[in-house]
Amino acid sequence: MNRRTLLGFLAAGTAAALTSGWAVEGEPRRPAVRRHRRAVRRRVRRRIRRRVTFRMIHGRRVWVVPVGLAPGWELVHENRVVVVRETKFVEIGGARTEVVVVEGSDGKTEQVEIAREDTPENRENLEGSILPDSDKSTPGVESEVEGEQ
Repeated sequence: MNRRTLLGFLAAGTAAALTSGWAVEGEPRRPAVRRHRRAVRRRVRRRIRRRVTFRMIHGRRVWVVPVGLAPGWELVHENRVVVVRETKFVEIGGARTEVVVVEGSDGKTEQVEIAREDTPENRENLEGSILPDSDKSTPGVESEVEGEQ
């Protein structure tokens, strides 16, 4: 073995060690670890959301709502979602009429005359907004939400 062959072996060994990362880090380079995010399901409470329609009764526009309407429900009327704050009876035109006080997404409240009636449109449950975990008094339904961990 001559000097040229010896230097060739040393150069090849050094080049191989440098390209593998073994000589720099002191241990073999590991392949990149890909971490996959798991889909996690958790249970949440959602507001009850129902669709409402309107009907003309005695010349006035009246919302047709489900019979079991309660404060805390969400009502969808013409692509607008409102939250029911309270229901009460008031006298309108000499007749005792039931009204519901609703609050829109902009924070404004209004009174709307209602007629309680179960129809095919308002029986179907829609996906309502998520209630905070601390709110136990508002009526709601349990559902599962998928998220990432």
